[in-house]
Amino acid sequence: MKKYGWVILAAILIWLWPSSPHVNAAGAELFLDGKRVEAPADAKPEMVNGKVMVPLRVVGEQLGYQFKWEPQAYKISIQKNSTDMSMYVGRTSADVNGKTVSLDAPPVLRGSSTMVPLRFVGEQMGLKVDWNNENKSVNLSQKTATQQANKQSQSQQPSQTSTQSPKSTNKTSTATATTINPVEADKHTEVVPSTSKEQNVEQTTANAVLVQNISFESETLKISLNKDLTPKVSKMTGPDRIVVDLPEASLSTDLLHSFPVRKDGTRALTNSDSEDVQEIRFAPADGTKGGARIVIALNQTRDYDLSTNSIGDITLQLRERSTNPEMVAPTNVEGRRIVVIDPGHGGKDPGAGSVTGRHEKEFTLVVALKVQQLAQNDPDIQIVLTRNGDTYPTLDERPQLANNQQASVFVSIHGNSMPTSNNGKANGSETYYARQESLSLATIMHKHLVAATEFKDNGIKVANHVVTRKSQMPAVLLECGYLSNPSNEAAMFTEETQQKIAEGIVDGLKEYLGTGTGITETLN
Repeated sequence: MKKYGWVILAAILIWLWPSSPHVNAAGAELFLDGKRVEAPADAKPEMVNGKVMVPLRVVGEQLGYQFKWEPQAYKISIQKNSTDMSMYVGRTSADVNGKTVSLDAPPVLRGSSTMVPLRFVGEQMGLKVDWNNENKSVNLSQKTATQQANKQSQSQQPSQTSTQSPKSTNKTSTATATTINPVEADKHTEVVPSTSKEQNVEQTTANAVLVQNISFESETLKISLNKDLTPKVSKMTGPDRIVVDLPEASLSTDLLHSFPVRKDGTRALTNSDSEDVQEIRFAPADGTKGGARIVIALNQTRDYDLSTNSIGDITLQLRERSTNPEMVAPTNVEGRRIVVIDPGHGGKDPGAGSVTGRHEKEFTLVVALKVQQLAQNDPDIQIVLTRNGDTYPTLDERPQLANNQQASVFVSIHGNSMPTSNNGKANGSETYYARQESLSLATIMHKHLVAATEFKDNGIKVANHVVTRKSQMPAVLLECGYLSNPSNEAAMFTEETQQKIAEGIVDGLKEYLGTGTGITETLN
């Protein structure tokens, strides 16, 4: 009797479960391939403790599954072709073809129906699933069922376990912990509503990787994490977009609170200043290991350059579409070494914004013009600018100009910036190079840059910038200071500091090329 008493008590508790205060969104509608599916009045899709639950029999019968209910054991068995599944009411695991599979939530009884997690339905029945939190509806689609079944069949064939198709070695593969069709990869429509996805964020473990900030400005996506992480980036078409996957990373609570969730479960940045960017959206990725996904939705395809550092900063710079602006053609003078000076950004690309609302493109052009003026009468150096006004040569055209002119040196001038979450703490000067042959130039130019700015010395670093990578001569990119830092920015927009930086650049060029004294006199 004691044994049966526990069974009766468990049944009563399960029966009373719907009255729990954690049950929300009861009575939602169910759709399969766009057609409304009738569910019993007491077994409508609902959310229980943040998990969307659906009536298993109602969904399964639409797909041709056979069911067997064993009331004494509270067990339901499902079978179709070679698929054999079973589960128990109240247990957080199921048996799928002899293997134990974890459930997001235990099955519960609603009248004569067994409610199971929507995610389980999607993964085990080969459905694409989506919860519309605004309309309180569950949308199921069989479009990917055949593809998923084929993949499972292929993975079970021993002859294929040691070989891969050429496509699987693509460096821009979108393979992550997600369980979604690549064509729909940016939608994050796994199987759960936004409220459930938020449980995937800001893990409590000490070693959790958190996405702390996401920003997009001047054709540049910047992602700040609390520790170093290698992103997986890929381009997709139909429509055009760039997808950034951050495996095992979670979106921080502060970040989520800053952006309202939309009905598709994603969040989005607003006010993009790019003509080609529709929006930047992001959401937790799906899968057992979690992760986050950020999507740049484009009006047309764009190439990009990706860079990371050891403190968790990820920068994705969109390459500019060629507009073929009128390039500044040098007047060659025999015996003079050609040096190409590249004022970063320009035209419709203002570059980073400063703390007082000024733009990087203004700072870089002023310094470049001062360099040109300082060296205009130099018998050994001929300065060529990639732009001498507010225009925008593309990232590819800048080094191409230097290559065409067979320049001896290429120097790109920039101002640095960090997201607002950094609170303006980042400061200092740093120098970047891409190829080993540029290290000597970088060492000399950085020495003079730090002496000129008197900012913190952030050192010399390797980065895969387009302008330094594609230049066929020694090339460097100078990040003179941080426009996001009030102290650095205030100095960088003074005539005195701009003049000192220009003089430092000219002195560095003279030292590297072995011309003159290496000390430039200030112009009156």
